[in-house]
Amino acid sequence: MANATDEKAVITENLTDIGLDSSSISRCIDMLEKGMYSDLERFLLIYRRDLLESVHEYNKRIDCLDYFTYKLKQRR
Repeated sequence: MANATDEKAVITENLTDIGLDSSSISRCIDMLEKGMYSDLERFLLIYRRDLLESVHEYNKRIDCLDYFTYKLKQRR
């Protein structure tokens, strides 16, 4: 865990925790250091949208799996 007084380390750890790769983390840190808050927010919103789309896709797969399992149980 990063030392709370080392803001860059805390931010890096947080960005790592949300699943960003090292390239994206560097990009975010660069935007922060340059004061490009709107660009950073847009980048993070796009990332959030992509994560949410993944959740929906996995949810769809789980629904299909549940339905398939249900149909298999009906055959018994």
